[in-house]
Amino acid sequence: MALALVGASACLMAGTEVSKGTHTFISPDRPQKVRLLVQNMNFNDARLFALATNGRMPIGQVNGKQDREFELDWTLSSYMRIEIDMVAGPKCTTSEMQVDPGDILELQIASVFNQTQDCR
Repeated sequence: MALALVGASACLMAGTEVSKGTHTFISPDRPQKVRLLVQNMNFNDARLFALATNGRMPIGQVNGKQDREFELDWTLSSYMRIEIDMVAGPKCTTSEMQVDPGDILELQIASVFNQTQDCR
């Protein structure tokens, strides 16, 4: 009987944690963002979009021959591709990669932009 009460109280405590929006497997101090470091070696400006399982999200724009850093809200481990849309020019999409919260990604946009292949 005592074991049944201990088990029931443990279930009740776990139920209250879930109802408060916390999860026992996720640390509250875990990073919730991904940093993206972009080096645009092309003369054209580039608009960037994140393509993930939850849709297409705008990242921002990097002017020609400029570097820029972005922070993206990224709370769960998921796959991502980055769409590079050159202003007044072609666009391409990077290969899919596994991205986890706290990751730092680097993206180089080549000086000669080739839309016929995947971006690297």
